Amino acid sequence: MRNFLFVSVVAFGLLATSCASSIRSGCGDTERVLLSRTDIPSVIVATDSLQTFDMEISFFGKHLNGMMLIKRQDPETVRILVNSYFGMSMADFEMRTDTFVVHHLLDAMNKPLVVNLFKNDFKLLLGLYLPKHFSAQKSLCNQLEESISIETLQGKYQYRINRENQNIVRIKAPGIKVEIPFHSSPRTTTLKHRGLLSPTIVIKEMK
Repeated sequence: MRNFLFVSVVAFGLLATSCASSIRSGCGDTERVLLSRTDIPSVIVATDSLQTFDMEISFFGKHLNGMMLIKRQDPETVRILVNSYFGMSMADFEMRTDTFVVHHLLDAMNKPLVVNLFKNDFKLLLGLYLPKHFSAQKSLCNQLEESISIETLQGKYQYRINRENQNIVRIKAPGIKVEIPFHSSPRTTTLKHRGLLSPTIVIKEMK
C-alpha cells in the first residue's frame, strides 16, 4: 500500500514538469555544426560486461533503494535490471533505439507515467534518443567546457561537456536536469525531474 501511494504521487508529479532552460552561462558565440550520435558522449556507456550501480529514488520524503544492472546484449539492445538489496526483482527493461520493452515491473510502479519516466530517463542516459546525424548549436564556455544545443521533436536538449575527458557535466532537457559532478567519486549522476511534485534519482557507480 505504501509503495502504491508513493508511486501514485510520483506519477502525479510528472504532470507538472516544465521546459528546460539554458545552461550556456559563460559561453561564447554559437556556431552551427553537423554532428553524429557518437559525437555526444553518453552518461552511461553500455558494454558487453555487466555494470552495477546503486540507485535511489527520492520523492516527498520517501526513498526507494536498489541495485541497477546494465548490459549490452547485442549491438542494438541494452538490458536494464533493478533489484532491491533484499534480492527482490523490481524492474526488467529491454531497450533499443526505437523500442522500450517492460519485461517486469512491480505492480505498484506499473503505471503509464512511471513507465514513461523510466523510458525517457534511460534513453537520455544511454544517448539513444538522438538521430544518427543532426544539426546543433555549439559554443566554447571556458578552457575546459563546451555547450551543445540540439533541437528535436521532443524539445531542446542542452549539454555542458568537459572537453578534456569528454564527460558530460550537465544536461537540461524537457522536464529534467542531469548533473554529474566533475570530481565525484564514485561517479554520481543526479536526475532532477522539474515540477511541483517530481522525483530525484541518484545513480552511483559501484566498483
